[in-house]
Amino acid sequence: MIKIVILTDSFVGAKGGSEKHIKDLVSGLDAQKYSIDIVQLSNTADIPFPSGTHESNLSYHHFPVKKVYGLSGLKTLFAISKLIRTKEIQIVLSFHEMSDILNALLPVKVIKLSSRRDMGFKRNNTLEKMIRFINRNFLLVLCPSKAVQQKVLSEGIPEEKTFLLYNGIDSESFTQALEQPKEDKARLISELGLQQDKVKLITIGNLNPWKGQRFLVDAVAIMNRRGANCQLVLFGEGDTFDALEQQVKALELQDDVFLKGYCGNVKKYLPAFDIMALPSVTEGLSNALLESAASGLPLIATDVGGNPEVVHNGINGELVPAEDAEALAGALMNYLPSSPGYSQAARASRALVEKQFSLTTMLQTYTSLFERLAGQQNRD
Repeated sequence: MIKIVILTDSFVGAKGGSEKHIKDLVSGLDAQKYSIDIVQLSNTADIPFPSGTHESNLSYHHFPVKKVYGLSGLKTLFAISKLIRTKEIQIVLSFHEMSDILNALLPVKVIKLSSRRDMGFKRNNTLEKMIRFINRNFLLVLCPSKAVQQKVLSEGIPEEKTFLLYNGIDSESFTQALEQPKEDKARLISELGLQQDKVKLITIGNLNPWKGQRFLVDAVAIMNRRGANCQLVLFGEGDTFDALEQQVKALELQDDVFLKGYCGNVKKYLPAFDIMALPSVTEGLSNALLESAASGLPLIATDVGGNPEVVHNGINGELVPAEDAEALAGALMNYLPSSPGYSQAARASRALVEKQFSLTTMLQTYTSLFERLAGQQNRD
């Protein structure tokens, strides 16, 4: 039995890509071979644990931390150390900065792994220096994209201490998007309040400044002035909801741009759309891009972070500069369903996910890594 602690700053049941990654990981590992303790550091009181993940090999712990450098951080450090000793934990895998700091400072003998989920865009100078200082304490730093790996290397970590491990999705569960009868697609379009004869764009992600949704709204205005006749649905919630709503009104796009809030089953609605757009200002590796690709959608995304590893110019979509509504509009116009390269791009998106970003491959890579590291520890 391999015993692992997963440390995460956020609630595992939250709606972000990292949380989904953790849930896919813990639910995909063999319950007969792995014992997993998930430690959530979120300061939110009385947070419920996610449904569907209460398998016999999982245990959950909530150690709220207000400040990692404060008393709550110190108490949590000792609580995690006690957990490791009591359960004879072999591996600690941390997600996000606060968890990384506590993992690195653990005063116990354990294999310490850090999973970096983004380009570090939230770090201030103090936090950046702290992360660079603690990096030496990790046996490996796991990176979901080559772009994140390059960021980690720039922090002074030797290449042999980095490990590229792509996000994976269950591509087979998206097969219905490719086999959707026309009448079913029409029903979904009506359910979303969209018009059958318009080009339908989708973007998925938390609503915040670094996701860049405002540039996509501007792009839709540009496209429709050029006669593209398109509609956009934004799935997600967050701090910029009100600002985006005001922007839509100011541009008189109320009939063409719809903020639908969080959707727990985006997979159901992806077949209703023609193109996926991701206007992020920064990105690690987007699960939304992978899910849209698995549904056979051409992809238009900004040339940041891990996006170029999913979007291949002229093959399954197009990359554009960040914060450039004009470029976004132009790229989207190139991949309208009536364009000559549309069908080929749709097929290429699906093929890419099946080859490089499958959930099976991700879980096999994790399993091989954990077994190798645990085996080395046992020999030592």
